[in-house]
Amino acid sequence: MTTLSRRRFLKGAIALGAGAVLYRYSGGWKIMLAAGPEVRQLRLIHTNDHHARIEPATGITIRAGSASGTRSLGGVSRRRTIFEQIRADTSWTSNPTYQQDKIFLDAGDVFQGTLYFNAWRGEADHYFYNNLGYDAVGIGNHEFDLGDQALADFIRGTGYPNSTTTSFPIVSANITASGASPLAPLFEGDLWATPGRWARAVIRTLPSGERVGIVGLTTAETPNIASPSSDVTFGADYANIIQPLINTLRGAPNNCRTVICLSHIGYEGDRALAAAVRGLNIIVGGHSHTPLLPTSLGLTPGASPVAAYPQVVDDLDGEKVVIVQDWEWGKWIGDLVVGFDADGRVSSVGSASTVIPVWANDVPSSRSPLPGEPPTAIAPFAAFETAITTTFKPRIDALNNQIFGASLSELPNANVRARETALGNLIADAFRDRILRAGGNPAGVPIVAIINGGGIRTSLPAGVLTVGRLREVMPFGNTLCYVDLTGAQLKAALENGYSALQPRAAQGADRNPVGTGRFAQVSGLKVVVDVSGDAAQPPQPATSTQPAIPARPGTRVRSVEVQVGDGFEPLDLARTYRVVTNSFMLAGGDGYSVFTSRGDQADPSVGGGRNQFNTFLIDADVVQEYIEAQPNRTVNPRVDGRLSVRYLVRLPVITTAAAAQPAAFSDAAD
Repeated sequence: MTTLSRRRFLKGAIALGAGAVLYRYSGGWKIMLAAGPEVRQLRLIHTNDHHARIEPATGITIRAGSASGTRSLGGVSRRRTIFEQIRADTSWTSNPTYQQDKIFLDAGDVFQGTLYFNAWRGEADHYFYNNLGYDAVGIGNHEFDLGDQALADFIRGTGYPNSTTTSFPIVSANITASGASPLAPLFEGDLWATPGRWARAVIRTLPSGERVGIVGLTTAETPNIASPSSDVTFGADYANIIQPLINTLRGAPNNCRTVICLSHIGYEGDRALAAAVRGLNIIVGGHSHTPLLPTSLGLTPGASPVAAYPQVVDDLDGEKVVIVQDWEWGKWIGDLVVGFDADGRVSSVGSASTVIPVWANDVPSSRSPLPGEPPTAIAPFAAFETAITTTFKPRIDALNNQIFGASLSELPNANVRARETALGNLIADAFRDRILRAGGNPAGVPIVAIINGGGIRTSLPAGVLTVGRLREVMPFGNTLCYVDLTGAQLKAALENGYSALQPRAAQGADRNPVGTGRFAQVSGLKVVVDVSGDAAQPPQPATSTQPAIPARPGTRVRSVEVQVGDGFEPLDLARTYRVVTNSFMLAGGDGYSVFTSRGDQADPSVGGGRNQFNTFLIDADVVQEYIEAQPNRTVNPRVDGRLSVRYLVRLPVITTAAAAQPAAFSDAAD
C-alpha cells in the first residue's frame, strides 16, 4: 500500500457510517471497519444472473466521462480465463498463509435467457459451470422455468450426455420439496456433502484450514414468476429461516468463522436481510441485476451503478455485513478482498481488482480506446471455445430453423411506428396474457400492455413460423416486465407514445423530432389519439443557437378505455393499473420515463411508476409460448380498432373575456 502523508490521508478518508472509513490510495481503496486487529483475509470472486449467456453480450455501451463507445462483454470462455488468472495470483495479499484462500460463488439464475437454454435445457450451462470450479451456486427463480425436473437434472448432472455428476454444491435454505417433486430425493438437509445433491448450506474448507459456511436463499416470489410444482414451497421469512443455520455453521463442531449468504432475493432484500440477522459476514446477491461499482472507477463498463461496490450494513449487533452484486450475464466479475479479526468479524474490505469487465472483443477500429479501456479482448479459454463450436452451438443453429407455429396471414411491420397493426397486437396480447396467467395480483389491478413499435424489427410471414424468424422480429433480447401506474401516469405514458407523430412532433435536444420507435402498440386498452393536439414535450436546454424548450404535457390522447374483466371502463386517473412492457422501456427507453421512479419528463406533476418488476423472461420466448398455446399453434391476429389515430383540424376558438378551456379528457375526438 502507498504511504500517505497526513494531509493526503485526511483528503482520502471518507466516512461511510458508524465505525467505517474508506481509504483511497494509488493502488485502489480499502474500507476499514471497527473490529479487532486483522488476522486473515479472504478473496471473494462472484457472479450472478448468468441467464444462459454462454457467448458474449454484444453492443454494451462503455462510458468514460462524456465519451462512450460499445464493446462486447462476458462469455464463459473468458470467464474461465479470468478465473484461472485469479487462481494463479499470489500478489493480492502479503500474508502467505492466505494467498490461496479464494472462494468462487454464483448467486443463481443460471437458466433462461438465450437459445442455449431453449436448446439444451440447462445442459450447456451445467457443462461450463462444472468446469469453472465454483465453490457454491445458489438457486434462482428461473431455475424453475421448466418446472422441477430441469433443475433436478442440473443438480444431478448425470443425465446429461455431455457432462458428469455436478461437482459444485447447490444451496437454498428456504425451498422445501416434498411429494412427487424430483427435487425431494436429492435434498440432503442442512449441509451439503454429496455431489449431485442440494442442501440448505455448505461448508468449504480453504487451503489455510479456515472453514467458510455458505447458506442459500431463493426469492419467495418464485411461484408467481416461474413454474415450480405444487410440491415445492418457498419460505418468505428470510431472516428467521437462515438465522438458525448461521448459528449452526458458527457453532461446534462446524466452527465456521466466516458465514456467507448466496442470496437470490434482490438488492433491497439483501440490505433488509443484513440488518435483521446476527453472525452473517457477507451477502453475495442476485435477482435484481443490480450494478454496483467502486466510486473511484473512472470507466463505466455498461450499466450505470445503482450504488457503490461494496455496500456495508450493520446487523442486529452493530457488526458489519458486506453486500455485493455483479450486475448480470457474466459481463463483469466481482473480485473483493475481505479482512477478518480473530473473532470472525469483518475488519476491512479492500480491492484486489474490484470489478473486472470481461472484455470479449477488441476496441473497434473506428474509434480509440476510452481512458482506462483496454484495447484488446481477454483471450478465451481454448477448451471452452471448442466445446461451444463443436458440441453446443450446432444445436442453436438448428433451433433457429425449428418450426413452432403458423400464421394464417402475413404480419408486416411496415406501420408499427405509426398506427395499430396486427403484429403489434399479437406481441402486446402475448405480453399481457403472460402476466395475467402468472397470478400474483390479489388486489385485482387491471392489467394492460404497452410495447414500442421500434422494437418490432421485421415482419412475420404467412405460413410456418420459425424460432429464428421470430428472433429477427424481436432481436434485442429484452425481457418481460411490468410497472404499476396511476391512470394519470398511464395517460402520460400514452402521450409519450404518440408524441413523435407528425405534424408538430416533440423535439429532441438537437431540435429534430424525437424518434418514432416510441409509438405505443397496446393490449387491454382502447385509445383515441388526435394528432392535432400538443405532443408531450420533455424539457430541452438552451443551445448557442436555440432557446430552451420547456416541459409541456401532451393533449393528443383524447380517450382511453381499460379492459376490466370482459368489458371496458373509462380510464380512472386516480386508479392503479399494471402495465406490462419490456426491459428497455421499463428503464425509461424511448422516452417512457414515467415507468421509472424519476417520473414523467413532459408532465412532472404525475410522478413515476412503482413496483417495477422484471421477470427476465425473454420477450421472443413469451411470444413463442403464446403462439404455441393457440389452437393448432396457429394465429391470425387482426387490427380490431383498439387504437384510433386521427388527424383532425381544429378551428380557432374566439374568446373575449375568459381564456379558452381545454376539452375534458374523457371526451372522444370526432
